[in-house]
Amino acid sequence: MKVIYFFIASAIAFASCSPVKISIDDPQWEQQEEMDVKGRQGFLIKQKLSFGAYQTTVVKRSWTKGSGWKSSFYTGVDWMEEISLDYIKRRQSIRFQLSNGKGMESEVTAFTKARWRDLQLGRNPNSLINIIGDILNIGDESMHTYAVRIMLSQEGAAWEMLIDNLAAQQKAKTYKGVLAKSRNEYYVIKPIYTLKNKSGKSVPLPFGGSVGYSFVNQDGKTVAAVSLIDKGKVYFGTTDETEKFLLANASAALLLQEPLDQGG
Repeated sequence: MKVIYFFIASAIAFASCSPVKISIDDPQWEQQEEMDVKGRQGFLIKQKLSFGAYQTTVVKRSWTKGSGWKSSFYTGVDWMEEISLDYIKRRQSIRFQLSNGKGMESEVTAFTKARWRDLQLGRNPNSLINIIGDILNIGDESMHTYAVRIMLSQEGAAWEMLIDNLAAQQKAKTYKGVLAKSRNEYYVIKPIYTLKNKSGKSVPLPFGGSVGYSFVNQDGKTVAAVSLIDKGKVYFGTTDETEKFLLANASAALLLQEPLDQGG
């Protein structure tokens, strides 16, 4: 994760004392909301994250078996529990619940520095992990995957989010991650590699890399974005509450990733 810190630090230095804001490279982008993030930095024991009406429970980092976590929703085959406990021992795992104050709830599980071969569930072509691998053309040698599962209370199937952290920095202009529930229900995740200057114009980061992510629907329209600069910000370009809640979960997972592996 040190490489991400470098690009964020360079972005702040580049903008000097001016507020640093990401720039969305999409002519269809119509920002509806901008939310400041609270709880991302500082003391991480009993950490809670919030932005707008969205708030997590206490974030459980590197939980262990028997730690008391029990899913409230049906998950079927829990692929997260099949992964080696090495990720837990190395403080590379998190779990949290999210609510929107309007009755929507979720449970999120994530691993960083995951190896693709550990995420694959046998040779089942209908496994969502394997489907996502096909969409992204990911091989089993990848060792930089951030793997996230989102269970929404109002849905029976999980959403999975996979991002190759190294590729998202080294190939920021072309890399694409994915948030998917099936082969036909997904969002493309694109690294954000431009900032707004004092005149409001879009300028690239001076040393390359990325400082956030945007979520693009199947129609090619950006519907949300998350800035990883400083305390973080979340942006919505959609007014659909169900869609916003899903993307709020994905954004929270991305915001919590950085302190997850500071020693990496």
